[in-house]
Amino acid sequence: DGICDGVDSCLGDAANDVDADGVCDGVDSCLGDDLNDPDGDGICDGVDSCTGDALNDADADGICDGVDSCLGDAANDVDADGVCDGVDSCLGDDLNDPDGDGICDGVDSCTGDALNDADGDGICDGADSCIGDALNDADADGICDGADSCLGDAANDADGDGICDGQDSCLGDAANDADADGVCDGADSCPGDALNDADADGVCDREDSCLNDALNDPDGDGICDGVDSCRSDPANDFDSDDICTVTDSCWLDAENDADGDLICGNADECQYDAENDADSDNMCAD
Repeated sequence: DGICDGVDSCLGDAANDVDADGVCDGVDSCLGDDLNDPDGDGICDGVDSCTGDALNDADADGICDGVDSCLGDAANDVDADGVCDGVDSCLGDDLNDPDGDGICDGVDSCTGDALNDADGDGICDGADSCIGDALNDADADGICDGADSCLGDAANDADGDGICDGQDSCLGDAANDADADGVCDGADSCPGDALNDADADGVCDREDSCLNDALNDPDGDGICDGVDSCRSDPANDFDSDDICTVTDSCWLDAENDADGDLICGNADECQYDAENDADSDNMCAD
């Protein structure tokens, strides 16, 4: 090699150290490469894609292991969500599952809501006014169906009588029809009286002494007009002669004027003497 053996660093090696890397060519595994393989990965630096990195690119993802955030994961982090694909439960979804409900945001109908739609009514729990009630408030009365005593009735029970307005025959009347006479108490002139005023005399039947008698007892004789033989005559037939007092010329004389002398018996000294005491002997004729 033109170098005397006494000064030849590569004895028996005619090529000596062509790349001047301090390694004789006969034993140089990286001929022509003055850096050789400083990271000891068995790959000469001239052809080493990961110089200074002994592990090189073990998962063959094109990223040297020294700067690879997903070692052993060839797919790395495709959706750039900071989670390596090998452990990413939401592949291709960069938001992953921020509300922790187990549903990836890309397919989560209730993003940001961990409870989602627990009652399956199509309304996310975060915006659901009737949580746990699938029917919600079907009649829009502000009361969830699960607690609504008047389902399907928007007015509910406005008068608080325990009867839903949709079935309440007496709307706005809390007493309804207490006496069951078909007349709502608010308009019933005889509340508490099922018969009301059957004879239309203005007196409720429960207080009417002359039931079914529209005139009642106008002459105040205690006898209802329907059975009063002397209507409009408070004395009726005082002397029981079958003649009403108002038309009885002798109302204190049951026999009236028995002797026809035009003197009532109660004032006639000779009740049965038409001529009375014609001879003035103080004796009535027989």
